[in-house]
Amino acid sequence: MILMGLKKGKFDWVLFLLVAFLLLFSISIVYSSSATYAEFKFGEYNIFFRTHFRNVIFTFLAIFISYKINYRYWKKWANGLLIFSILLLLIVLFYNNPVKGANRWIDLGFINFQPSELAKFALIIYIAKLISERYELKDDIWLVAFPVFFWVFIICGLIALQPNFSTSLIIFFISFCLLFVSKIRIKYLFNFSFFFMFLGIIYAFSASYRVERISGFLGFIRSAEKSSIVYQTYQALIALGNGGLLGLGPGKSRQSHLYLPESYGDYIFSIIGEEYGFLGILILFLFFFLIFLKIYKISKNCTELFPFLLVSGILISLLTYTIINAMVNIGLLPSTGLPMPFISYGGSAVIIYGLMIGIVLNINKLNKEGESSSL
Repeated sequence: MILMGLKKGKFDWVLFLLVAFLLLFSISIVYSSSATYAEFKFGEYNIFFRTHFRNVIFTFLAIFISYKINYRYWKKWANGLLIFSILLLLIVLFYNNPVKGANRWIDLGFINFQPSELAKFALIIYIAKLISERYELKDDIWLVAFPVFFWVFIICGLIALQPNFSTSLIIFFISFCLLFVSKIRIKYLFNFSFFFMFLGIIYAFSASYRVERISGFLGFIRSAEKSSIVYQTYQALIALGNGGLLGLGPGKSRQSHLYLPESYGDYIFSIIGEEYGFLGILILFLFFFLIFLKIYKISKNCTELFPFLLVSGILISLLTYTIINAMVNIGLLPSTGLPMPFISYGGSAVIIYGLMIGIVLNINKLNKEGESSSL
């Protein structure tokens, strides 16, 4: 039923199938990487598998639904979506659903919803809308740059208070890149960046666990027994080393047997390397590269500024999360808690990614139809 109405020539089957492969593969690797922990923690080896399988189905539905919505509606909904996401970020600060010491989720019963994922999505749409409407005034700091910086500061600040410093930092980086693509004056970008970095440094050193992550990454803490952060990186590197060239084989991971924390989430990349080897990692990167290339080509084919900026923001977001997750797994960045797009166990994150891909597919369809009239 989902595939009905997808006309040949207008629907980008290549992009869809590339994403679909990663989503289907994620079901297998989440099951493999989580079974031992699930059995130990909950007495049910397939509890994470069942939840992720359901969320992947929701993601396919999200792709289909957002594909059927004309992307120009997102422009009309931009302000409302931004305010709604901010309200959710305020609610989550007082919502008593702590996970690992942080209030980041709202339990909706069928899913633990993470408002920061919606906020990231809403901010991309808002920036694309504002700049596309005021592009001729982009050199006016008060009409373009300041409103964007204001909302970026509000959203990043609320997310940092959860606390979730890494997501706050990445959302700022995505916003910065999208403004750079929009050709906002460099001096505005760097002045705001220096201000944000100053606040970020103060915030980073205001909690001992963040200092521990930085110290462990810089090598000041080398003992895995003294730092959980060093321990995670150490176990992730062991997993990648175990895999060698061809891997141990599907389902034969050793580090997922209670050695590597978050083996089904933040560190699932290491489990892929362990089970499928260096060759498997190369194939995974090939799929991501082809997805990024397809999205980039769709952005270049846009004849209007709003869809171009919207697709660019989606591309920047997916690219940033993918690279950072991989770099954390190989020890080139400190642990951040950021998932691998389409692969890591998750609910709201993977569904929001589905919405993004559906929007890209819709923009590609309308590009091919040559539609230029406003709604």
